[in-house]
Amino acid sequence: MKKFENKVVCITGADGGIGKAISRKFAVEGANLIVCCRSPKDESAIFFSDLKRKYDVNVFPIYFDMSDSESIKNGITEIKSLKVKINVLINNAGIPHLAILPFTKMADVSKVFQVNYFAHLQITQGLLGIISRDGESSIINTASIAGIDGEMGNSVYGATKASMILFTKVLSKELATSKIRVNAVAPGLTDTKFADIMGDKAKLSMEQQSLMGRLANSEEIANTYIYLASSSSSFVNGQIIRVDGGIK
Repeated sequence: MKKFENKVVCITGADGGIGKAISRKFAVEGANLIVCCRSPKDESAIFFSDLKRKYDVNVFPIYFDMSDSESIKNGITEIKSLKVKINVLINNAGIPHLAILPFTKMADVSKVFQVNYFAHLQITQGLLGIISRDGESSIINTASIAGIDGEMGNSVYGATKASMILFTKVLSKELATSKIRVNAVAPGLTDTKFADIMGDKAKLSMEQQSLMGRLANSEEIANTYIYLASSSSSFVNGQIIRVDGGIK
């Protein structure tokens, strides 16, 4: 039997580099997917259709804008209308930001916090009522080593991820009696479009800092989500798992 057969996994940012890898990994293991994205795209539609066909799972695309609380509310309503229990909620969506403080616009601060932090609080709060309390359910947040190490230029993006880390630790305590585990993955810079947006200088810097001399690929990051959602991590709760290849 596959690890997540007949389970339902809800993923935000499911059409990004890491999001697609996570979606694929869970589909391979038999999970039915609720894939949350900002808007329909031909490339994403083909990807989700292929997952459904290749792995014989249900795939439900839900579209809403993480920067708009009303849009998020509508997305939550649409998810609830599916009338399913969620076994794994993965708060993965995020946008990058890299700038030292003198060159940081306050409007950008608000937007990055909204998408990377506030939206996930709203989604988690809105979906808690339909997360299964069977002792095998979990919430997995996407943090970042940027929220731990505090490198230059990360006063905004890093702060949103530090907030996700604290959110993870607090929520793991609040939901302990509900038998829902809460953990976070903190990737280093990964070879995706997200890294391209950060720029060549940031990519080179991370490669030079890595003990392995390279960026992660999205499949390596996705493996950690599979572990944290599975019974293999049944006694792992409130933890932040770094996946960065080691930093010099």
